Amino acid sequence: MRSSRRVVTDVLDPVARAPLRASIAVRCRAALILGLFALPTLFGCQSDTSQIEDPPASELPHFTPDGMLVKPKNWETWVMVGASLGLTYTESGSPDALGGGPGMFHNVFMQPWAYEQFVETGKFAEQTMFVLALYDASRDADPARGGFYEGELSSTMEVHLKKRDLHESGWGFFGFFGTADSAAIMPGEAACYSCHIEKTELDNVFVQFYPPLRRVLAEADGN
Repeated sequence: MRSSRRVVTDVLDPVARAPLRASIAVRCRAALILGLFALPTLFGCQSDTSQIEDPPASELPHFTPDGMLVKPKNWETWVMVGASLGLTYTESGSPDALGGGPGMFHNVFMQPWAYEQFVETGKFAEQTMFVLALYDASRDADPARGGFYEGELSSTMEVHLKKRDLHESGWGFFGFFGTADSAAIMPGEAACYSCHIEKTELDNVFVQFYPPLRRVLAEADGN
């Protein structure tokens, strides 16, 4: 009986109760924190998981120490958003007008993460790149008897990069020639800048030539 009284006395003793109060307080705080984390789920306000994760470094623009754009790698694995044959922006320079062949195939590729971002938002994210690859029009291989297919890849490649500090338009153009693995930005007075500003369908991009991007905008407009 003495030991029982001593236990009861110890518990009622303010000094002895201090650790007990501290333990209860810790448990209450933990329960409160867990409850706060559970509130979004209880009220149907789950965290937004639709944001695109950080883009892979291999799909971002890289620059040399002197400010030249490094030629993108593995662009063939990116999303192909458009293709054209013999497309020119001047009537006098069209292959048909010159009596020549069909011109070159133009294939345009966009980074997968940038494409996903555009699908989700209808806007082009900073550091979006469009790669324009050119292929000869060929019809020499069997069993081809008519029409044309893509032949050899041209040594010329162009990149259209969205980066706010490149040009007042927010975009920059880069041309890669031959075996060059880096390119300087085209000067601001180059015709491509004014042409894209004047004829753009959206944000300096010729979306009118790219079916997947056109579809995204049409769906956003309810069409």
